[in-house]
Amino acid sequence: MVIGDRLHELREQKSFSQGHIEKRAALLRCYISRVENGHTVPAIETPEKLARGESVQI
Repeated sequence: MVIGDRLHELREQKSFSQGHIEKRAALLRCYISRVENGHTVPAIETPEKLARGESVQI
């Protein structure tokens, strides 16, 4: 599975918006969208930021 597909799947399961991830992971929403849609491949550090951002409870 491509990382963008997995990111989208996990985000939807948790009912998070791209804006929520943007705030929690300090990544731009447009960048998250580009990763999810396969337009860009994130650096190795980026999935770590996303993982930390998605694990935060609000």
